[in-house]
Amino acid sequence: MTSIAGAALIALLLFGPVLSRTIEEHIEIFFLAIGLVAMTTVGVWNWEVLARAASVPIPITLAVIIADFVFGRIRTRIDRSLAWMQRRVSRPWLSGCVVLLIAALSSIVTAVVAALMLAEMIGSMRFGPRARVSVTVAGCFAIGLGSSLTPLGGPLSTLAASGLHMGFNGLFWMLAPYVLPGMVACSIVAGLFASWHMDPETVGAEPATVFIHEALARALVRGLEIFIFIAGLVLVGEAFSPLAARYVPLIGHSALFWANTVSAAMDNATLVALEIHGMQLARAREAIIALLVAGGMLVPGNIPNIVAASVLPIGSVAWARIGIPMGIVLLGIYFAFVTIAQ
Repeated sequence: MTSIAGAALIALLLFGPVLSRTIEEHIEIFFLAIGLVAMTTVGVWNWEVLARAASVPIPITLAVIIADFVFGRIRTRIDRSLAWMQRRVSRPWLSGCVVLLIAALSSIVTAVVAALMLAEMIGSMRFGPRARVSVTVAGCFAIGLGSSLTPLGGPLSTLAASGLHMGFNGLFWMLAPYVLPGMVACSIVAGLFASWHMDPETVGAEPATVFIHEALARALVRGLEIFIFIAGLVLVGEAFSPLAARYVPLIGHSALFWANTVSAAMDNATLVALEIHGMQLARAREAIIALLVAGGMLVPGNIPNIVAASVLPIGSVAWARIGIPMGIVLLGIYFAFVTIAQ
């Protein structure tokens, strides 16, 4: 593939979902199509590549289907448990603790299901408009970080583990010292938001639910979408790995960290597929952390953002008012830590 053709396909890959609502709504098919075109252009089709594209998405696809379906079955019990806890624990404390629990579970139940659980919790607690947006954004930052700890968490972690040839626990040992403190911090911020933005009219109100109905058919459809999405990105990563190997090492550590903040406006799994192949672990950790944090700043940046914003619902502008300042602060803190660790 020539550099010009590669640049054109990368531009289409990165900006197509941002510029076209149709592409955004069918992003998994779009990524698969780009992957097929890129692989055909490069001319490196072989059984090994096909096997990777078919096998890498299987674990997370099964996790999404099973967790999605189970969550739908136990939703009523979760609602009753939340109602019981709300009568005994203040909403700020409950918000922070539940966000932390959901974020910790997200690496096993997947970020998709974790976002549905977060939406259910926030809907049941009858927050006012400001608290609802603020707690959701902080919660999705925590989920985005927590889901990175295993390949089951989401597309980003699946592709990162595959690109770095890691086992199931590899991401945990690489990222946990950085991700876990951030996850706790975001959960504390969620509790503070619940306290600062408390709507007096909702205090003491009976719990509500957002009535998320997760039937088996919907779980299967969501699993298929995840499978197609990741398979397409595996093909993208394979096709562009020669270009990545040539150009990514030319970008300095600090420059790549801040360049990855563009993932705020596009799904961060895309950039993982383009960058990670052949990268040293220390450099990969820095790149992934930047993608994880920046992915929480805007709705399109991460799958849990998209799910939660759709269910609750939350507009893009309202999300950005909370997400951008919070993301900038987190990026600054993480940049200081990774710079010291170099």
